[in-house]
Amino acid sequence: MEISSLQKARYEYSPKLPQMLRGGIAEISVLEGAETKSVADCEKIQALFPNTYGKKEITFQKGQNTSEAKKQVVGVILSGGQAP
Repeated sequence: MEISSLQKARYEYSPKLPQMLRGGIAEISVLEGAETKSVADCEKIQALFPNTYGKKEITFQKGQNTSEAKKQVVGVILSGGQAP
């Protein structure tokens, strides 16, 4: 089967790993921010997402990870259109 030049380029692509992630999980810490809230329809959204509505924002930063051995369940929501 013959593949297109675009498909060949896709196979050759190697994603770039952010510098912060190159040192391993032991060097990543979590900074908690403000609690989140919807700008409109708060009650409706809270009813749809009762387990996650109002959770604090978090930011990952370089630092000492004190919970390295602890299992974490992480969810990510990507918004704003199709990713490249």
